[in-house]
Amino acid sequence: MLKKVEGIVLRTTKYSESSVICAIYTQELGLRTYIMNGVRKKNSKVSPALLRPMSLVEMVVYHQEEKDINRIKEVKPSFIYEQVPFDVVKGAVGLFMTEVAQKTVREPEPNLSLFNFLVDNYHLLDKTQCSIALFPIWFLVQFTSYLGLVPIVQTDDTQTLFDYAEGRLVDEPPTHQYYFSAEHTQLLSAFLELDYETCSQLQIEHTTRKKLLDDMLKYYQYHIENFGELNAVVVMQAVFS
Repeated sequence: MLKKVEGIVLRTTKYSESSVICAIYTQELGLRTYIMNGVRKKNSKVSPALLRPMSLVEMVVYHQEEKDINRIKEVKPSFIYEQVPFDVVKGAVGLFMTEVAQKTVREPEPNLSLFNFLVDNYHLLDKTQCSIALFPIWFLVQFTSYLGLVPIVQTDDTQTLFDYAEGRLVDEPPTHQYYFSAEHTQLLSAFLELDYETCSQLQIEHTTRKKLLDDMLKYYQYHIENFGELNAVVVMQAVFS
């Protein structure tokens, strides 16, 4: 059965001499695996670049629910990036977002709000004229709302810490390592409330940004099984330094 679907390419692997296998998060079918035959041939009508991670695509696919891998019949871009392919920093942030999505989006069922959140943020990354130094942290914080992991950190007390092992605010550092400092708890609260344009205007030192990003990644590692380390972090931090 043929289906027309929109998707986000999360991962692409070469297969045989001319084909690729892609993990694609689709609006209509959730996370799916597809094969595209002949795309790596010299005379292919489809550029392999169209199926790189982070690509936003419209596809016609052969869909059989019982199959682990289905085939792409036709594919075209649903959105053409204007800045991301030519901006090293934006490209690194986009790949970071994609790797985060790879490690968190695992369900075959569709989730329209999550899908739209990811697409909207790729669009925002490409179009924004604001500084993107805080974009990775802001993205991680906002994404928690769609993963069922949103931290409850609203407080007027600037000395309060967020203990995420217990899921609550505390007045003193706990005996374990799974908590945000008072400063990072306040920033976490702000990032949850602000849109990116406003957030980008916050004056946060490079060292604080790096530590807060590390804290957010530890938060994901604590709550999401097999989240592990991200390869894209090293590249992203190199281009920001």
